[in-house]
Amino acid sequence: MERLHVVDGHGYIFRAHFGLMNASSRSERREVRLSTKDGMPTGALYVFARMLLRLREDVGPERIAVVFDAGRKNFRTEIYPEYKANRPPAPEDLAIQMPRFAPLVAALGWPVLAIPGVEADDVVATLATAAAGRGWDCTIYSADKDLMQLVGEHTAVIDAMRAQTYTRDAVIEKFGVPPERVADFLALRGDTSDNIPGVAGVGDKTAAELVNTYPDLEALIAANPKVRGKHPLGDPAQVERLRISRRLVELDRAVALPMAVDDLRAKPWDHDALRAIFTELEFGNLIEKIDRTPSASGAPAAPVTIEPVAGLGPAPTVADDAAAIAALCAAVRAAGRCGLAVETVGRFDRAVVVGLALAPPDAAPGYVPLAHRSLAAGPPPSDAALAPLVALLADPAVAKVVHDCKHAERCLRGRGWALAGVVDDPMLARFLLDASAPSTVDAVAAAIGLTVPSYSAAVGRAGSFEASAPVEAAAWVGAAAAIGLAAAPRLAAGLTQRGLDGLYRDLELPIAQLLVEVERTGICIDGPHFARMSAEVGQQIATLEAQVAEAGGAGVNLGSPKQLAHLLFETLGLESDRMKKTKTGYSVDHDVLESLIDVHPIIRPILEHRELTKLRGTYLDALPPLVHPKTGRLHTLFNQVVAATGRISSQDPNLQNIPIRTEVGRAIRRGFVAAPGKVLLAADYSQIELRIMAHLSGDPVLVKAFRDGVDVHAQTAAEVLELPLAQITAKERRIAKAVNYGLIYGQSDFGLARALDIPKRDAKDYIDRYFARLPTVRRFMDQLVAEAKAAGGARTLLGRWRPIPELASKSPVARRAGERVAQNTPLQGAGADILKRAMLACARRIERDRLPAAMLLTVHDELVFEVDPDRAEAIGEIVKEEMSAAYALDVPLEVDLGIARSWADC
Repeated sequence: MERLHVVDGHGYIFRAHFGLMNASSRSERREVRLSTKDGMPTGALYVFARMLLRLREDVGPERIAVVFDAGRKNFRTEIYPEYKANRPPAPEDLAIQMPRFAPLVAALGWPVLAIPGVEADDVVATLATAAAGRGWDCTIYSADKDLMQLVGEHTAVIDAMRAQTYTRDAVIEKFGVPPERVADFLALRGDTSDNIPGVAGVGDKTAAELVNTYPDLEALIAANPKVRGKHPLGDPAQVERLRISRRLVELDRAVALPMAVDDLRAKPWDHDALRAIFTELEFGNLIEKIDRTPSASGAPAAPVTIEPVAGLGPAPTVADDAAAIAALCAAVRAAGRCGLAVETVGRFDRAVVVGLALAPPDAAPGYVPLAHRSLAAGPPPSDAALAPLVALLADPAVAKVVHDCKHAERCLRGRGWALAGVVDDPMLARFLLDASAPSTVDAVAAAIGLTVPSYSAAVGRAGSFEASAPVEAAAWVGAAAAIGLAAAPRLAAGLTQRGLDGLYRDLELPIAQLLVEVERTGICIDGPHFARMSAEVGQQIATLEAQVAEAGGAGVNLGSPKQLAHLLFETLGLESDRMKKTKTGYSVDHDVLESLIDVHPIIRPILEHRELTKLRGTYLDALPPLVHPKTGRLHTLFNQVVAATGRISSQDPNLQNIPIRTEVGRAIRRGFVAAPGKVLLAADYSQIELRIMAHLSGDPVLVKAFRDGVDVHAQTAAEVLELPLAQITAKERRIAKAVNYGLIYGQSDFGLARALDIPKRDAKDYIDRYFARLPTVRRFMDQLVAEAKAAGGARTLLGRWRPIPELASKSPVARRAGERVAQNTPLQGAGADILKRAMLACARRIERDRLPAAMLLTVHDELVFEVDPDRAEAIGEIVKEEMSAAYALDVPLEVDLGIARSWADC
């Protein structure tokens, strides 16, 4: 059935303004910037825009009108000049905003109705009546009690701020009378806000009793009943007041409309106009919100086209003496721009720069050999010969395009050289355009229609890059520099087309430069602690091996999948519905072993043995040798172009995978310590992805829990199980937590059953009840999938784009996987982007205030700093302030702080 949606525009405006002013908590007030930098009030406009955008997301109305008043003069003021005469003018800060509401609605693509000489309530009544006459349903969005008289079989009123829908029964419950008698009720009781006189001495209760006793007001007047011992309608003046009041509250349902009701249709929003409005009002997060929506009409996002390059130009040359280096630098300075490629060998934290190439525009790239060991190389250039190059690299006025600028800067600084003026990184740009595609030099070259010379040809028969001849190396490194320079403007155009330019320049490029500092700083570890742990874990491993032998596995090498499979499936004859046959035999991966855990007592020690062996080899024995001989600290490599969600990952060593809930995992973290005279400060976002889900979905249960600061998992359990919060058990909270987080990863009933070790039917029942009690979450998750299918991918709050081709797959399994990606990308991706914002904010604050603090690690949603003990608490509050303000969600961004000598104790 067709449905007409009618929004009480002025009602929304005043609810937005006074709802904002009445926000009592600091967290609610800080969500909204109340004015622009120039001092223009914007609070009501911000909340109003959020309300309409939420309505658009939740309902997606096809037929809609937003109705505003157009002046106070109308037939009611002619009947009764005192009508609304007691209303004060709008507050000055709201009055300033008033002219901007209707254009905002128009930019959204929704019809605006404001008829001079006609009250908005009468326009709403006419629309509702016309909709009913066409057999349509009508939903009115308003808290105006006068509009309750319109409620009927096809018409409902929704008070969005209170999440209350008024049907016939709800009206009766609120007023004590049915909708068709609401006008009589209001006429009797009067209304001081509208200056409607009513009958003296008649309140809500008496008015309802009188309305329900008499069929209409004339019958009531004729009966002249006693009210508290008096006959109020025995006074002709009171009768006149009643009749006037009745005419004032009755709605005109047949006003002349400026456009046909059938033409009240939503159009695609005018993105440019809406963006211009939000830009002027400085609504940064609303700009990001509309930018991440692929298109108003739901059409797929247009494919990004990258202009090909005809060719690379002149072949690279070798600049290995003072004259050649000076000439190369002069050509770059004359152009003001160059491509830069740096080639190294060795582990990242002690890499040796073998050579680098500069590619000026429209000139041959020049390769400067620095550490070749071939006979053809000759001695490296002298410091004097390299001086122009060192100065050029450090000059911010010379723009440089560098593929993997983080690696280049870190390695150059390891040599004692500075790098400034990096304006583009093709690796980061390529990854932002398509995180599922490679972002190597070869991939960037292919994107612009070029082919990179073979790396193996550059190495040649020498076997390693540093042993190759400079002329051979120049072909590869020089081409890499030229390709980066040629690709940069073309990739930038693609970023702009996809709406990613701001994310690239304001977030990813600065983060790359910040990570150089974090990687170079490193963190101290307690070597003796790791040695003791390794010995202890070794004893535990031996004990587990003895248990396995006693259970029937004597002589079996637990590190051999083939021997283990033979033991379990042939010797012991175990069976599992998860058994998988591989080329070399049956699989004994974690899933298979876990499915057998209740089948035979040998499985549990095998699983524990596998876990401890992995942790010992990956961390306990592997970390101490990685400590840098000069810094005495452990340095990890952070990656920006690995996780498609935008999360920063780490490797060599991978600190993301240290378990935090096991005893051994906590003991490993205890080995990460502060330098002498320092302490560690850990700042961790609390439940950031759930908070993002609450923000995006607007689910009232989650939003209220986070705003009230209550345990969100216990609150969810209470809501689903319909129990008081105080009665929720630890087990019930654990289930609710698993469901809350499972939603982010698109977990099924089967997955929940496995995670909680409960029957699948129980998991399904809980999920069904969860969505029944939190229907907004279900609609939100479904909406994410629908939007991703329409656009071909998903976006985060800050605009990060992730193509999801699996959504169009013919394979049901692939499509379901794509749907899970569509659901978790906006949540995980937004969390990653917010953490990056927080990193930059903290780093800038540390530099600005010259704080005795250094950022050491970023792991998941956590930042770890090394600080002076006497300033630790003060610095912690600064970090918390910056992280909490990294993005304005509808719920507070909470940060947990810890200060201690070791990471585990923070």
